[in-house]
Amino acid sequence: MTNEVPLGRNLAYATGEITDAVAYQGFSFLIFTFYYTVIGIELKYLMLMYILWSIYNAFNDPILGGLSDKTRTKKFGGGKRRPWMVAMWIPLSLIMFFLFTPFATYAEAPVWTVIYFFLIICLFDTIYTGFSLSRTSLYPEMFRTDRAREEAGMGRRIMMVFGLIVAMVVPTLIIPHLTEASQANIYRYWIAGAVLGIIAFITAFINIKWGVKEPPIEEIEKQETMGVFKSIWYSIKNWKFVIFALCSTMNWYVFALLPMLIPIYSEFALGQENSLYASALLLIAFLCSAPGVVLWTYVDRKLGSKIAFIISQAFWIVFLVPLFFVNIYWQAAVLFAFLGIGLGGSPYFIDRNISNIVDEDEMKTGQRREGSYYGVHALFVRMSGILAIVSVYLVLSKYGWSLFNPETVSGELLGGIKALVSIFPAVALLLGIIFLSFFPINKKTIAEIHAETKPKNL
Repeated sequence: MTNEVPLGRNLAYATGEITDAVAYQGFSFLIFTFYYTVIGIELKYLMLMYILWSIYNAFNDPILGGLSDKTRTKKFGGGKRRPWMVAMWIPLSLIMFFLFTPFATYAEAPVWTVIYFFLIICLFDTIYTGFSLSRTSLYPEMFRTDRAREEAGMGRRIMMVFGLIVAMVVPTLIIPHLTEASQANIYRYWIAGAVLGIIAFITAFINIKWGVKEPPIEEIEKQETMGVFKSIWYSIKNWKFVIFALCSTMNWYVFALLPMLIPIYSEFALGQENSLYASALLLIAFLCSAPGVVLWTYVDRKLGSKIAFIISQAFWIVFLVPLFFVNIYWQAAVLFAFLGIGLGGSPYFIDRNISNIVDEDEMKTGQRREGSYYGVHALFVRMSGILAIVSVYLVLSKYGWSLFNPETVSGELLGGIKALVSIFPAVALLLGIIFLSFFPINKKTIAEIHAETKPKNL
């Protein structure tokens, strides 16, 4: 038999990237700006809630990953990944609307708005993780050979770019001025959330209906599994995985920081009030990440996932640093085009390397534990959220923006905003390269692992 997954299923699986991008990137792009500039929550309370949220996720994500690995049921379509995706499908669509419904501003109800913000982002992340982690865990399960993973990885990244475009453009078509503090603008956020929810609903249905392939439940029930907490502990003890997770955390720090700051950066550092200009910067980067995926796939094939990932991060750094010196919008747009090429590498190589780690783990344990590894990986990644919000707080509060006030913009504040989208991410990626240099799974090692773990019936 051939190793290839049928094209239709491959595309339907990749469609889940649209769901993922619309949900999480829509969340990342809008949530900070909405609660900081529109609802008006003081920055120190936002930072505290982000930190508590990240601590919550430190338990939520790996536990859900371990439970996904252990699931054996005929309900919700049957299997161990599909049932979680089905169960979270409709709640994920609905939560996109309720993200923006505190029903009061910070000035009207300070305690309520802060509590609502915390509860709704925790609920969002639980639902999102239940869907996304299970869907992502299918990648190394469904695509078991290097070639199949390359093909699936390219399709996923292209669909991801499309999803990112939707997540950035749709809200700004509905909300012309993201930072406007008015009741009318709150209503616009409601509409944007509802539209994103509808898109997530449709694409998730396609993903679940035609893009999920699991073994028969009878075969899954025969598979041995570790206990949830034993599996999590075993993942944390894998020093190769921990090294890679630290590298991935630095990349996710950039993913968290840029969408959070771009609306403010575009308006105040580049002088463009219309929110379409902010989304256009991200849109340019996402569009250019598509050819970036093609480039990094080629480099991966030639040099292996470790070296190629190092090169892609270095490429990204080269075009991040000049953003600090840019004041003109079109110059920033050109830099974001090159940033997009670098951006195309990180998600691709993160999944590729985690898949290789899972394959090597299977050699040692005889078990496929994708959910546990992705869950513990998410635990590390949540550290990036804490680092991002602390970075924002330290810079903006230092220069007088503990409370958002567009009337008090100083040169020092503008310099701080520029540093947050340039120097801070560049330093994080440099640390990522340093961590990755100690990662021992290279091109030769991968070939040996795949020779051992290749399914005998393929």
